[in-house]
Amino acid sequence: MQVEGGRRIYGAAIGIAILDLKYPLIPGNVGNASTYDFPVRIKVIKGLHHAPSPPIYDEKGDYTPDVKRFVRAVKELEHEGVRAIVGSCGFFALLQKVAVEEVNVPVFTSPLMLIPVICRMIHPEKKIGVITASAKRLTRAYLEPVGVDESMPLVIAGLDDSDEFNEVLMQGRRDILDPEALRKDVVAVAKDLARGHPDVGVILLECSDLPPFAADIQKAVGLPVFDFIGFINAIQRAVVQKPYVGIL
Repeated sequence: MQVEGGRRIYGAAIGIAILDLKYPLIPGNVGNASTYDFPVRIKVIKGLHHAPSPPIYDEKGDYTPDVKRFVRAVKELEHEGVRAIVGSCGFFALLQKVAVEEVNVPVFTSPLMLIPVICRMIHPEKKIGVITASAKRLTRAYLEPVGVDESMPLVIAGLDDSDEFNEVLMQGRRDILDPEALRKDVVAVAKDLARGHPDVGVILLECSDLPPFAADIQKAVGLPVFDFIGFINAIQRAVVQKPYVGIL
């Protein structure tokens, strides 16, 4: 058997484009390589400290500087040979259409992409509880590019009032994280969401910093929990299929 070369990097099918930040990415975070049972290729988007906000085009019709940084990173990952690309922030949903037009491999920018699928999985009288980094920021501009329309029943709760989340992850005032303090805040948000909306049937975690606490959330509210990592695992399975071996 002959194999083709031409690249300098081999063995990682999933490429992850992460923000240029300094706070710690704990196990379970999208940007922590030990989260996965398979190799991943992680690329820092140099100079991009927050996910781009609308608009994505300037007055000349070109991409804004932040969008250009993102596009450059995903193109580099494709050139390096990955078979699929993942964003490291749920708010990259804004750029889903941009990304798939710029590269020729599948791109999964955000768990928000799962909402249309989940809507078809649950009872029509049930709602999806979305826990996000910021409920104030999660506007239609981020939902529409991933196929979420107003008919889809969402209850959105954010970590806007979490001191730990905002001090470290959102504002970057310090780069030392207290995971237990953040766990407490995240679980409290989930409990309040479930208690205030008993018709919520599932929880979706928008933020790439929340999967480390998915099991805690599920234990607290007793609902299915969807997040970045679950779907990244599914993408890996799609682009690196393995033969079945067993007995009859």
